[in-house]
Amino acid sequence: MLSRICLFLAVGYLVVGVTLGMYAGITQDFRLTHVHVHLNLLGWVTLGLVGLLYGLHPHLQAGWLPRLQLVMHNVGLVSFMGGIGFGLVTGDKVLLPVVVGASLVAAGIVTLAVHVVRRLR
Repeated sequence: MLSRICLFLAVGYLVVGVTLGMYAGITQDFRLTHVHVHLNLLGWVTLGLVGLLYGLHPHLQAGWLPRLQLVMHNVGLVSFMGGIGFGLVTGDKVLLPVVVGASLVAAGIVTLAVHVVRRLR
């Protein structure tokens, strides 16, 4: 179940990331390059690999920790990229969503690492 959610979310991030990349190439407006790259790497690649990992080792999906990790990662990524994107487009620096979002993503990745290492030992 959790593996499927990760894979669906990953595909969603891929669509948004590729769309931003196409927009940048067509319009030659590269302000959102960082958002495009982070959505593809932290959204598509990272969540896709987590989904595949959970599919390969279904016991890793059990418990509350993987769900917490998934929520932290997604809320953090949307806040992080939303804050950066808003700042790049408007010129207004909005530090709070960027700091909170980046911290949530990092905490989610550490949570994933701890969970996987503990369960696969």
